Amino acid sequence: MPNRLADSPSPYLRQHAANPVDWYPWGDEALDRARAENKPIFLSIGYSSCHWCHVMAHESFEDGEVGETLNRDFISIKLDREERPDIDEIYMTATQLATGHGGWPLTIFLTPDQKPFFVGTYFPRQARGDFPGFLTIVSSLARAWKEQESEIREKAEEFAQAIDQVRERTLSPQRANLDWEICDRAIQSLHDQFDREHGGYGDRPKFPPHATLEFLLKYASARPQAPGDPALIEDLSREASFQALLTLERMALGGIHDHVGGGFHRYSTDGEWFLPHFEKMLTDNAQLLVAYATAASMAGDERLRELYDRASKGIVGWVWREMTAADGTFYTALDADSEGEEGAFYVWKSESLADALTSDFGAFAMDFGVRDEGNFADEASGAVTGSNVLSLSNDVGARWEGALQVLQRKREGRPRPGLDDKRISGANGLMIGALAFAGETELSEAAATVWHSIWKEKGFLPRYLHIRGASNEGFLDDYVYMAQGLTRLAKVSGNEHWQEFAAELMEYIEEEFLDEVIGDYTMTSKNAPTVFAPTKPILDQAVPSPNGVAAIVWQSLGHPERASAILRANLGWVEQMPQSTETLLSGILGHIAVLGSDEGTAARRSAEVAVSLDRDDIGIHDDGYAHTAIRFDIPDGHHINSANPPAQWLVPTTVHIDNLLGEVGFPGSEDSQYTGELVVPVRFMKPPKTTEFELRVRFQVCSETECYAPQEARLSGIVRV
Repeated sequence: MPNRLADSPSPYLRQHAANPVDWYPWGDEALDRARAENKPIFLSIGYSSCHWCHVMAHESFEDGEVGETLNRDFISIKLDREERPDIDEIYMTATQLATGHGGWPLTIFLTPDQKPFFVGTYFPRQARGDFPGFLTIVSSLARAWKEQESEIREKAEEFAQAIDQVRERTLSPQRANLDWEICDRAIQSLHDQFDREHGGYGDRPKFPPHATLEFLLKYASARPQAPGDPALIEDLSREASFQALLTLERMALGGIHDHVGGGFHRYSTDGEWFLPHFEKMLTDNAQLLVAYATAASMAGDERLRELYDRASKGIVGWVWREMTAADGTFYTALDADSEGEEGAFYVWKSESLADALTSDFGAFAMDFGVRDEGNFADEASGAVTGSNVLSLSNDVGARWEGALQVLQRKREGRPRPGLDDKRISGANGLMIGALAFAGETELSEAAATVWHSIWKEKGFLPRYLHIRGASNEGFLDDYVYMAQGLTRLAKVSGNEHWQEFAAELMEYIEEEFLDEVIGDYTMTSKNAPTVFAPTKPILDQAVPSPNGVAAIVWQSLGHPERASAILRANLGWVEQMPQSTETLLSGILGHIAVLGSDEGTAARRSAEVAVSLDRDDIGIHDDGYAHTAIRFDIPDGHHINSANPPAQWLVPTTVHIDNLLGEVGFPGSEDSQYTGELVVPVRFMKPPKTTEFELRVRFQVCSETECYAPQEARLSGIVRV
């Protein structure tokens, strides 16, 4: 008989609806019962596409003896980390403190007042290797609670205090300035960890280093134009570019890349990007789409540009075919497993490939490393399965594009991996921005329109949408990821509506999430209930630091002072943990680009640009339009950016027309810069009657070495009919 999880909106919770475990979702019913019966809580945290979550479920949670023991001695709670990232973060911190590592599934045993006394990740049902058996753990903890409750409560209280201390900790910076030196040091620190043969960092497993890639690409683009020791700048810029481009190249060639259907798997279990964990996450692919689109525009080598472009287009195709809901929003993830077998949807028997590709099979097999006995080994046992992961040793260009399309059609007949059909607002924000960044504005705007309607209806962003409606309010990451996506969409589409929506979201988090003492943001809003101290997301994980993204969005919206408050509040973290704070480092790059380094602020010369209308009282010309022009008088030694500057953190010159329909004709510009006297023609369509208008002109002034905060001029006039 199905348990309480059967009607949950979470696919992960519904996967456990038929377990013999008497599961509760997280909530008052379970917590009140634990207190009333003085029973410890067993909390199991995971997500729908988590492979080892499925393994532990099959081994333990579907087992009658395990269910009987848990039901007798514990109150058991299942929690989807994607529904409640705040609770997940708390107990992940506990696990990392106690064991030195984390991951999912999280296995947590709590006192009735929710303080942890035993933590871990995956456990097999019976002891195996270094893993103790889960049934033994459950039985031992149940006995300990009955015999040593007071000691357990005392230790749990100490543990809870330690968690609070870590989570509330602020690190005092050793420096006072946001400058190039801290960014340079971060590049130097990455050097020692970088795998110079395969790309990425460390040995195994390897996760795509999303935030690192974005920081490296931004740094490589911005640093050569900045002041400093030319030799040092050249070395560091070359190093940043090398690390980013090599990593992206090796991932695009490897088995972590779904060559047949597009998109990337979660991570590689080896050090060479060959053998993936097969789940596919919207958040991973959104971040990689930005990285590949950026790299394609930067790479000097045509072969690399084409490789990055194919990877980008593959992600877009996968999102459009497999991850887009009927309303235009985006699903969360695909499982690693289908029919209970990891990777079954994605791997190939050699005979199946030979049957599909006929005479091309031999050359295809050589390029993609296909073996008759298979190249895919089971992770736990190391046994070869007889199946193949498709992976390239060398780039073969578009040679096999037709063959891969044949395999895609053939693969569609297989049982599909499970789909997590939640549409999480933050993950949607990341993909909205990524698609816009890659020029796919139609897909991006369709999703953004849905979220805007919900915002207007509810006055907040829900954490997610599902078939039964919308969830409760989202978290900080939902708001800032959506705001960043909207600013990217606004820049590409030229539609200021999206910029205005982003500004509304950021003003909302300023009211509801701001730590007024420190100057950055908490994960939950001020009125949300929390188990321990409020979470403050600072470090990059599988998704970028929400506080780091907030700083970048404030810069995009023309509020560098708000961004600076966040960056300065967390400068100590950046100094001590540069390899976990690359999003904040990207924010520091943006700070330098907009305001210049802190040392140069006091010496900055005034750079006032005079902006005026050529004529503000206009009649209709013979061609049926009303004509005028905007004049800029730019001081010597300075320039303003063109309407399409080369770097994403530079503010373009834009003109927004209110009350009339019209168009602006920006002249061509050398190096995407305007200097001296600039004349920008404007023409208005003939209105039905005499109409007043206003032009909002936004621009950014730059010197030879730095760019200043963006400015806005408002010009008004009238068109007479």
